[in-house]
Amino acid sequence: MRRIFVRWGMDDRMTMTSSPVMETLKGLLALRQHDVKQWLETRFDETPPSFYSSVDLRHSGTKLAPVDTNLFPAGFNNLSSAARKRAVERVKQVIAAYEPTVRRILIVPENHTRNLGYLDNLLALKQIIEAAGFEVQLGSLQAEAGQPLELEGSQGEPMVQYPLVKDNGRLGTQTGFVPDLIIMNNDMTSGLPELLTGLSQLVVPPLGQGWYRRKKSIHFDAYEQVSRQFAQHFSIDPWLISAIFHKCGRVDFGERLGIECMALGVEKVLRAVREKYAEYGITEEPYVFVKADSGTYGMGIMTVRSGEELYEMNKKNRNKMNVIKEGVQSTEVIIQEGIPTVDAVEGAQAEPMIYLVGGVAIGGAFRVNDERDRFNNLNARGMRFTGMCDEAEYDDELRHKVKNCDFGVYGLIASLATLAAAREEYGDGYMI
Repeated sequence: MRRIFVRWGMDDRMTMTSSPVMETLKGLLALRQHDVKQWLETRFDETPPSFYSSVDLRHSGTKLAPVDTNLFPAGFNNLSSAARKRAVERVKQVIAAYEPTVRRILIVPENHTRNLGYLDNLLALKQIIEAAGFEVQLGSLQAEAGQPLELEGSQGEPMVQYPLVKDNGRLGTQTGFVPDLIIMNNDMTSGLPELLTGLSQLVVPPLGQGWYRRKKSIHFDAYEQVSRQFAQHFSIDPWLISAIFHKCGRVDFGERLGIECMALGVEKVLRAVREKYAEYGITEEPYVFVKADSGTYGMGIMTVRSGEELYEMNKKNRNKMNVIKEGVQSTEVIIQEGIPTVDAVEGAQAEPMIYLVGGVAIGGAFRVNDERDRFNNLNARGMRFTGMCDEAEYDDELRHKVKNCDFGVYGLIASLATLAAAREEYGDGYMI
């Protein structure tokens, strides 16, 4: 039996665990960093990564694993100045690899015109791409009657989103701006807009990776294969870098259909986790997250400790699970091993979020939530964001000087998750 002993390291701002999994992965990178880099590059050559991505991680001390991979990430405003500089250089490299003649870029955003945090994200993303040497405009799917949307970020920074027009298969704005490249920052949860179909320009990430089509179950199937291959090659237990999960069939929370399937799935995952806990000498009681199989923004997620809890769901919780972003009904779910976080900022629970461009980690932030315990989903009311450990800014008093926070380790796991996203297979005829 393998036993895990967790020791705590602390400074005045942030608490991190000096954990076996962090030490294992730090040791791996210290000894075989070149091999790890080559392993990733070889596989990204086979299946090129998304233009950009963000990966939510959970770190329990025993394990460090991705729990969500977003291909249309928001939150670039939470990146440090050093991370933004790295993003600028990486954007140059990735876009040059697409097409060296790209000069004009259109960003198509979400319709969150009242969400100041999201507008700050758009401003940061636009500034990063402009700093990389490109001319950039924002084109809104929401702008009506030919009128641009004149918006402001949280600090009063002006921002204009122009109405989109399509002419002979080329998308542009009503100002006459016709891009060489279109970057989607809209995850298309409610469907693929007709205006975006049949375009001759390159669109990244591909429109088919929107949440109207993409599934978390397919992503984590791909990640299971990636983590197993990586773990076998570098002689570690794949469970240390992955979460056990189970896919359920069709469900209807409003009509209470599919509850038995979910309950059985919960018990199946709990049994598998208990076996791993016994192997590692972990005495804590396992739990799971039940998640909508599509969508993001922390919607359609609940914490469950037994299948019986699903039979006892009240109407309020069923309604929360029944509808996700943009009013889309949740008809499929996954049951995912719960990973209790051991990371904390000023006494509040925290989890790392890593941002990547072309499969390479360029920065990150911690999602912090004062209103949630270490077992819960932190992407919920009460969350805030704080700095990621960044060696380039350790002398900056505004950054958190974090003990036992290793950006290289976080970046490795996030790159594996982005590789899995590149390997997701849906087929030309796949429909939700």
